[in-house]
Order: sequence, then C-alpha cells, then structure tokens
Amino acid sequence: MFLVKLITEPAILIIVAAFVVFILYVVKSYGNVQTNLQAVVNHLRSLNKSELSYKFKQLDEFMSGNNYTNTIWADFKQALLFPEKLYIASQAPIPANEVRSDIYLTVDASYFFNEETLVLSKINHKFIQTIPTLLTGLGPFFTFLKMAIAFSAINFTSAENIGSSLDGLIANIQIAALCSVFAVGFSLLFMFVEKLMYQKFCKKYYLNIQKELIRLFDIVTSEKFLIDLLKESKAQNLSNEKLLKAIPENFASLISKSLGETTTPYLENILYSLNKLNETLTKQNNGDVVDKLF
Repeated sequence: MFLVKLITEPAILIIVAAFVVFILYVVKSYGNVQTNLQAVVNHLRSLNKSELSYKFKQLDEFMSGNNYTNTIWADFKQALLFPEKLYIASQAPIPANEVRSDIYLTVDASYFFNEETLVLSKINHKFIQTIPTLLTGLGPFFTFLKMAIAFSAINFTSAENIGSSLDGLIANIQIAALCSVFAVGFSLLFMFVEKLMYQKFCKKYYLNIQKELIRLFDIVTSEKFLIDLLKESKAQNLSNEKLLKAIPENFASLISKSLGETTTPYLENILYSLNKLNETLTKQNNGDVVDKLF
C-alpha cells in the first residue's frame, strides 16, 4: 500500500519527470555536437599531409561551411604560413624543385580548436551545469510543501480524530522525506550520466580534431619565425650590397659593349660612304670641287 502511494505521489512523479526531461535535453545537445564534430574529424582524417597544399582549398571550403568551425577557422587561417611565405634563411636558398609544400602553423591548434570553442560555446553549458542544483532544489521544495499539507490536514476536533490524523501525518512526512532523497539521488545520477555522455559525445571528438590538425600542420613558433626572418633579412642585405657594388662595373661593361657593337659599325659605314662620295665627285669634277670641300 505504501509503495503504491509512493509511486503515484505527484511530487515524486514530478521529480522523476524532471530528471527524464533534463536527460533528454542533454542527449539532444551532446548528440548535435557529436554529429558536427565527427564530420570534421572524418574530413581531416581523409587528408594527407603531403597533399595538403593542393587540397587546402577543399579543406577551407569545408571548414568555412561548417557552422561549428566557420568562425574559428577564419581566425585559424591567420596563424598559417604558406610555403611561399616561409624562407629558411639558415640554409642556402632552396631550388624551386626542392621547395617543401608544407603549410606551417605559428600557434598551437588547441588555442583555436578547444573545449570552449567547439563544445561549450555551442550548447547551453551554464544551464546544464545548473540542472543538478535544480533537481536537488526540488527535494526540499516538495518536502516542505508535503509537510505543510500534512500538518494542515490534522483534525483537532476530538482525540479520536487527532489519533487518526497523526497516522496520516507520519505517512505524509515519510513521503516528504523521500522527496528529498529522490531529488538528491536523481541529481547525483544526472551528474554521473552527464559526465559519461560528455566524454563519449564531445570530449573525444574535439581532442581528435586537435590531434588531426597537429598531424597536418607543422608548428613553427613565433620566436623561430622571427629569427628566420632576421637571418633572411641579413642574407638579402648582403646580396643587395654585392649587387650594388657590381652595378658600376656592369654598367661600364654594357656601355663599352654597346659602343663596340652598335656605334662603331655605323661610323665605319659613314666613313665608307664619304670615301665613295669623294671618289664619285673627284671623277665628275676632276677633283676641283672635292679640293674646295676638303
């Protein structure tokens, strides 16, 4: 009889119903996260590091089109160094056919793709964290409510009525106490189930995304990149200095060559023409006109 009354007690049913609704809400939220993150993981795993520079446009379109990664990806691209932007100045200039096609990352991938950006910002995390408190709060609420109703039902008109009312009061107090027990128990159960679902649906996938990005992009720290830029600048300055020193010599050589190859033949042709003209005039005027000219 007591068990039947306990099962049909409205306060207990409300606590159980609240627990079921909260669990379904968490399953739906985490399931949505799992679906989107799993798609990202599968796409990243399909890419090969050696072919990344050729398939980067494909990766860019996918990440930009995914609602869970589009904003993060836009910031992530700003931290990438593409092959033409990176010059290893500590070595001799690399021939064009030996240039590596790797895309480098200056910041760790976890700075962009982490628990906060991939999971917590996509769900109502604060509400989920307050659910155990809400379930626990239902216990004292229905406990005191049930006790208030039980005390108001006591009949003080006669001794017999008081005795029968006390039996009902004790039974109601037992149920009131069980309301708190059920509420605390479901609160603990919810925390346990929620942690398991989070590990299975969320944490595993955002960690896999970090792992795949580290596999695809070699990390070059900002300090190393600045050192490489400094070495490159020094190497370029030395090359420019040699080039500037060689400019006068090269210019003089080119002028001399130009005069030798272009101007001299023209002068020779002019002299030859004048000689021919002189011979012609000498024959026609017996040399009088030419003698006057020269």
